[in-house]
Formats: sequence, C-alpha cells, structure tokens
Amino acid sequence: MTRKGRTPLAPDEVLRVMDAAQVIHRRRQALEEHEAFDREAAIRDIQRMYEELGDLVDSETIEKALDDYLSRRYAFTPAPRGVGRSLALLYVRRALVARRVLLPAAAGAALIWGSIAGAGMMSERAFARDVQGLRGELAGIGAARTAELAELEALLSQGAPPDLPGTEADEFAVGLAAAGVRLSTVEEALGPLAREAAREDLARPDLDRLRERTGAVEGDLELARAGIDRAGAALERRTRLGALEAEVAGLHAAVLAEAAEDLVRERAGDLAREAESRIAARDVTGLDAAARGYRDLLATVSTEYRIVVTGGVWRYPGNARDIRNHYLLVQALGTDGEPVPVTIRSEEDGETRRVRQWGERVPQEVYDRVAADRADNGIIDDEEFGFKARGFVTAERRYADIGQITEW
Repeated sequence: MTRKGRTPLAPDEVLRVMDAAQVIHRRRQALEEHEAFDREAAIRDIQRMYEELGDLVDSETIEKALDDYLSRRYAFTPAPRGVGRSLALLYVRRALVARRVLLPAAAGAALIWGSIAGAGMMSERAFARDVQGLRGELAGIGAARTAELAELEALLSQGAPPDLPGTEADEFAVGLAAAGVRLSTVEEALGPLAREAAREDLARPDLDRLRERTGAVEGDLELARAGIDRAGAALERRTRLGALEAEVAGLHAAVLAEAAEDLVRERAGDLAREAESRIAARDVTGLDAAARGYRDLLATVSTEYRIVVTGGVWRYPGNARDIRNHYLLVQALGTDGEPVPVTIRSEEDGETRRVRQWGERVPQEVYDRVAADRADNGIIDDEEFGFKARGFVTAERRYADIGQITEW
C-alpha cells in the first residue's frame, strides 16, 4: 500500500527490482554455504570413496585438489569469443560507447551536414547576388543606350556643317550610321534579356547564357559609342581648327603691333607660314603648336627686362677634358624687379626651354674678372650683363653671344 502523495513503481521497474533482489539472495546463499563448509569431513569422504574404488590416494594430494577446486569455485570464466559476446559487451558498455563514439560521430555528422547545408545556402545567396547583378547591369545598359540614342539624334538633327571637308563629312555620316545600326541591335536584344532575367525560376545555366548574351549587347553598345565619337570628332576638329585659326590671326596682329625690329617681323612671318600649312592640312596638333610659338613670341616682344649676373660655372664640352667652357649664370628681371621667364636654347643638348635662370658662355678672362669681383666682398658689384627693350627679341649685351646652357 502506497502512502498518499507517493507515486508507485511501474510494472517494469518492479521486475527490475525483483531481479536485483534475486541476485543478492544467490550471492548471500553462496556465502553462507562457503562459511558452513567442513574441510576435514570433505577430505575424509573423498578418501573413503577412493578406498571403496580400490585406489589409494594420500590425504596431501586430496587437500591440494580440494584447494584448487575451491579457488576456482567462484571464479569468473569469460565467455568464448563470438558475435554474442561482442553484442553483450557492447550493451554493457553502451554509456561509454555513447559518450566516446556515438556522440562525437553524431557531432561530426551534424557538422558535416551543417557545412553542406551552409555551403548550399551560401551558393544560393551567391546565385541570388549574381542574378541581381545581371539585372542591374541590364538596367545600366538600357540607361546608356537611352543616353547614346539622345546624343545620336542631336547629331543627326544638327547635320554636317556645309564647310566640312568631304572626307570629314564622310566620317561624320559613317559614324552616325554605324551608331544607329548598333543601337537598334541593342534595343532588339535588351527587351528579351530583361524579361528572362526577371524570371523567378532562373537556374545557373540560364544565368550563364544570359551573361554571354549580355556581353554581346555590351559589345554592340561600345561600337555604337565609337560611331558617335567618330562623328563627334569630325565636328570637334572643325571647331578646334576654327578657334585656333582665329587665335593665330589675332596673335600675329598683336606681334606686328609690338614689333620694333625686323627680326620680330621675320619670326612672325615664319609662324604665319607654318600656321597656314597646318590649316590647309587640317592638322589641329600642328596648328596648336604654331599658336604656342606666337604666344611665346608676343610675351617676349611685349616684355622689358634687364639681365643681371648671379654667379658662374665652368663645364667640360662633351667628352673633352683638356678644354673648359666658362659661363656666367644670369637671370632676367622685369621692371618690377621680379624674375621673368625667357626662352633659351641649350648648346649642350639642343633643347629649347623657358627658364628663369640660364648660363651665358663667356671668355675665361671675363669669368675670372667676375669671380674676383665676388671674392673681395661676396657681392658681384658689376652685375649688369644686358638689357632687352620692349618691341625687341634681341637684347643689348655687354658680351658677345657665344652660347647658352639651361642646366648645370
């Protein structure tokens, strides 16, 4: 009878308790039998049985045999090897096996399965990103096509200027025609591509095919851009040539207005002939160079400055080591006392540079005199080297023009 509030054992639990009680009972019974065993009586009984059989065995042998028997009476004999024994041992050690084998195996399997599942999820996410990227790319192509179509229509509306030379007019027309064809191809391909890319059941092979087709559309769009650029370049060349031609004409007039010596007029004439040849050839780069020459000439002619000595340096000419060239370092100072850049051609490398200081080659006696002037008090008292008046390119010099350097 159970107490109130207590839960009775289940039937299967009762059976397990009974099994445990039976085992304890058997062990206690065996212990009691062992304690009640009469060793001397057992020896006498065994000796009497041997005598009845007609066999004489001494008591010492019987005692050893009895001791051996008793020592093995309660000894455990392992079961022979086999499937049954293995299964029994596995059952007995089920907790240890679960902790050391099954749980790690289950964890490893879970980890592997999780990795596979995670890889699958990552692959799905990457695929989703690729799909979104393709859709964005197609949208970008559509926007670029719209912009290029608007530019093409503007150029077509403008048309080729009537004064555009035949070859450039042909470039203009061919470029626009090629662009129109390519943009039509893009338009035809873009719609189906966008619809397919919007499908929800896209697979990786579908995406790969769409990418390949999108690449072809991008190629057509680039060709359309090239055609538009070709037409635009023809117009840009005409515009640039016109602007440079007008600038050159204005610079030529300004130089002649400032000129006070024939050398200025001669240089202006040389530049004018160069500019005319570049205009006839429709050479934008060459005409731009002629315009730069005019700008430098005008800057020189319209500037007044004095040339003063700042120091000196000597150089070996080329590979010769038995000759020295002596130079006075000079600079041009404007009417405000600030250095003025001057265009100088170096006799050492033939390069023409616009510099604020350069070297004028002089005889050694002049070089030595200036060196002595500086040595007495650290200042070059006699610093005047020359003067250039406005309207001239040639400066008045105290010393002959032998040669110049721009680097030392």
